[in-house]
Order: sequence, then structure tokens, then C-alpha cells
Amino acid sequence: MERLKEAQASLIATYSLYNAASEKKLPAIDANDSETLKALLEVIQNREAIAYVQKVKKSIPTEVTELKRLLADVMLLLDGVDIKAIKAKNKAASNAD
Repeated sequence: MERLKEAQASLIATYSLYNAASEKKLPAIDANDSETLKALLEVIQNREAIAYVQKVKKSIPTEVTELKRLLADVMLLLDGVDIKAIKAKNKAASNAD
């Protein structure tokens, strides 16, 4: 639960930075709703794709990669999957070999 709260706080902070750097502002997010986060991820990916097609990569805020990572992390945590814990467990198992 602590990990979820930390991830949500990071998500909200990065989202604020992304939104401040964006030409078109996005509405406030609910970091506890997977469907809202999924829709937000789709919007961000669509914006990124349009910018690439129009060859205006400068319009993509630099926070986009971190924001997408945090969105995925929070959505997984809301579904009960802690990817960091899984990676740490796998790393410990491979080091034990």
C-alpha cells in the first residue's frame, strides 16, 4: 500500500510537469481509477504519435516517457501487481544461482 501511495504521488507530480509543458492542458486525474489512467495513457500516446507524424517532436514534453512509465506502474499496482517487487525477486533468484 505504501508503494502505491509513493507511485501515485510521483505520477501526480510528473503529470503536473507534463501538463505545464503541454500546449493543450489535460484535466486533473484520479490516481485511484484505472480506467481514467488508461484513458489518459491513450491520450498521451495519441498526442505523441501525432507529433511524430507531423514531425514536430519539440511539442512533446520531455516528461512523457517518465509519465507513461508511472501510469503503467500505478495501473499495475492498482491491479495488485508490484513490478518492482517482481524484478527484485527475479534478480535475487538469478544472483543466488
